[in-house]
Amino acid sequence: MDKGPDKYTVIKEYISPYPNSIFFFVGERIKVGKKFEDDPNWKDWIWCEGENSNKAWVPEQFIEIKGKEGVLLQDYDALELSVFPGEVVSIYKLINGFGMGEKADGTKGWVPLKNLDKIRI
Repeated sequence: MDKGPDKYTVIKEYISPYPNSIFFFVGERIKVGKKFEDDPNWKDWIWCEGENSNKAWVPEQFIEIKGKEGVLLQDYDALELSVFPGEVVSIYKLINGFGMGEKADGTKGWVPLKNLDKIRI
């Protein structure tokens, strides 16, 4: 039986630099840029530019890379959530130091795990 998403409490504010959806679609050809290296908690993120001039950090696992180009292996939305201490976020996917989550108001997006504390039941 599926227990559902894990619940986390926000312990540190995070203001999203990407508050709007930036979509990449499975099969989309992209230009592959640099790897993100500014934070050791966030490994395996690649700067990508898509066919529609969409630009964002994409998990390396979602890309078949061939030199400076790649193809998306699955749909991906780079939307990040702004969160504030005390909020509870349901996290249902973990990747590269971020969790894909949902706030109580139903908004969804990526949140850095270092800003969250898992609620233990």
